[in-house]
Amino acid sequence: MEELLSTATIGRTHGVEGFLKIYSLSGEYAHLKKLKSAVAVFPDGREKLLSVLQVRIQGDNLLMKFSGYETPESARLLSGSVLKVRREDARKLKKGEYYIADLYNLSVIYKGETVGTVRSVSEGAQAMLLNVEHEGRIYLVPNLPVFLSRPDFDHGTIELLMGELLDL
Repeated sequence: MEELLSTATIGRTHGVEGFLKIYSLSGEYAHLKKLKSAVAVFPDGREKLLSVLQVRIQGDNLLMKFSGYETPESARLLSGSVLKVRREDARKLKKGEYYIADLYNLSVIYKGETVGTVRSVSEGAQAMLLNVEHEGRIYLVPNLPVFLSRPDFDHGTIELLMGELLDL
């Protein structure tokens, strides 16, 4: 399981004190207000450990200021990155929920046989799409109960209910 979870994106600067707009990936913000540190992951894959100096709510916006980035010019360097937090600092799960990151590398089972591996997850129009690798190809499988069972994290598996989705 991933130790760091993607929880928000860092938007544009706000004002003249180095604050940045923060956009929650879950739509919930309570856990972000309590953050003391996080990791910014840039589009090129670089990572930077950040210390949160201040969190402010202004209207509908959650704003954060990070140590070492106290001016608009320096804060702008963080714009466009993804904010990752430790699992214990992420939004608390309700019964039956799981983190998207926990789907990665699950074995996909069909009629008792392993037929693929979840490599990543994409957004789809109706549901999340699991990117399942099968015989060197990637197939998009909608994460809906008609196509997949609930993940079994204890066994590291998820059952495919319709083999046609992987040309089986």
